[in-house]
Amino acid sequence: MNRVTIWLLVLSLAALVWFSHRLAGIRIYQVDECENVCVAKILATGQQSNSYVFLSLLHFPLTWVSHGAARAVDLLVAGRFLMLEIFWLNIVLIALATGQKVLSSGGMAALWGAATLAPLWDFGFEIRHDNLLLSGLLLFWCVARIRPNGIQSYVVCGVLATALQFVAFKAFVYTVPMSLLTLVFPPTGQTVPRWKLVLGYGAGALAFFIVMRLAYGASGLWDLFLSDFHRVAGDSAANHFAPWGTLARLLSQTPLLLALIPAAILQVGLELLRRKQALSWESDLPELCLFLIALGALLINPTPFPYNLVNLVPFAYPLVFRYALRLWRESSPKPILVPGFLAVLVFAHAVPFALATRRHLLWTNFRQERIIRFAEDLTDAKTDPVYDGIGMVPTRARVHYSWFLHSFNIEKFTKGPGPRVHEMLAARPAAVIIPSYRTDWLTDEDHDFIRQRYVALADDCWVLGSILPAGGGTFEVYHRGRYRISTLKGSDLADTYPVGLQGALMPEDPGTIQGTLDGIPLTNQPLELCEGTHRIECASDCQPAVVWVGPHLDRVHRLGPGDHQQLFVNWY
Repeated sequence: MNRVTIWLLVLSLAALVWFSHRLAGIRIYQVDECENVCVAKILATGQQSNSYVFLSLLHFPLTWVSHGAARAVDLLVAGRFLMLEIFWLNIVLIALATGQKVLSSGGMAALWGAATLAPLWDFGFEIRHDNLLLSGLLLFWCVARIRPNGIQSYVVCGVLATALQFVAFKAFVYTVPMSLLTLVFPPTGQTVPRWKLVLGYGAGALAFFIVMRLAYGASGLWDLFLSDFHRVAGDSAANHFAPWGTLARLLSQTPLLLALIPAAILQVGLELLRRKQALSWESDLPELCLFLIALGALLINPTPFPYNLVNLVPFAYPLVFRYALRLWRESSPKPILVPGFLAVLVFAHAVPFALATRRHLLWTNFRQERIIRFAEDLTDAKTDPVYDGIGMVPTRARVHYSWFLHSFNIEKFTKGPGPRVHEMLAARPAAVIIPSYRTDWLTDEDHDFIRQRYVALADDCWVLGSILPAGGGTFEVYHRGRYRISTLKGSDLADTYPVGLQGALMPEDPGTIQGTLDGIPLTNQPLELCEGTHRIECASDCQPAVVWVGPHLDRVHRLGPGDHQQLFVNWY
């Protein structure tokens, strides 16, 4: 490469770093991210005995980076930027896995290619354990394949293989075949006897397991780890779907990578037929084995959601890069072919990457963060639960131990032993309910219960309250706290906003109401209401509304329109 090309690569990488920082901050949160942050908060506050949690090593750095954050949005932002560091670590490790030195010209090309793998930008800085799993697997490969160093390498590999099982249940699908590959066929250059390598690997694995067993036991988390292990195994056995929809995403996102995979496989096959040394670590056969391990893990995964591409595409890249680099070097004496190579690289890789990544700017977390802050403003951290079935507001109490909704467990709430969500809300009423596509899975009885006890500030935010008939009537308070009593027109509820010319919102109606509550004149100020039945009397042409305003607000004000089905959007 000439100096101009290297500078273009450096500048484009710098632009990608800047763009990733911006995108990590504004991109829509996924339900798994909220769940992970919520679980980390529960573990940090020692509430795992009265709330559903699952355990992963990811939760401990999440707890550390979010220490001292009192607001849920701050917890999510801290988690995102922790994952952004892991995202770029993984990109560097992918480049190293090609066998190139990062600061060389070949290394810069490998780094640029790794940084423009579109599936990583879809899921690579989301707060999910798959990204930490990828870091461990890449470190394992780099230690075993790229920088082998006698028995020390095998000790490190043993430590990583055990550590990854505490990161994700499915880690063994990768680590077992990778371990067998390196133990049965030690990399070229290893002069240590094989039995010593096996012993070193076993010592590292056993030592780390003992450390984790003691640490989890001392903190009271070992039983939780075991129960979660059995739960995930049961969920995996009960849920199945095919991986073709996930793999189909690669057709538009990484067409060049997809096209070169069979060519690289064919090249390795031809080398195997022509010469015996192709069966060594000096060939590309180890990279082919690595890719086949990752592909096999996806194909046997009973629930191959698209985020699993994070643990497939990075393992296809070293195989393809080494093959493409060989083609480039073979064509370098023929300058006439260079423009053709560059055109293919631009239109079959760079352009699909740009199109696939640009779409994330259309899906922001602005509405999510507004709803989260609003829910916190309306509630007290100790006394006022928030329910969404996802964990969007980890700083607030939960209505029940089984608060979490997932496609894996939804039948428990709809057809199984329960408890039903309306039973949870009856026993411990949530002050705020945040609907989403997941609450759509609930039973009709659950939805009827919510409509009877809650009023909509927007389609994606409901609070305790009642709308009474004109002239007033009786209503029930199910959770003690501050409520505002006003006219329906001035209640700030959804569909009550007066609209002027050209769709502009008119000024807020004061909502002043003349009447009595339980025989006492209304003062048009929020009132502390206790549980039980209350009665409002007012003029016959006045329709009252009772709306929860929480411990701090005097009026909720207009939240603006929202769509609960668009609050979270998966696999867009």
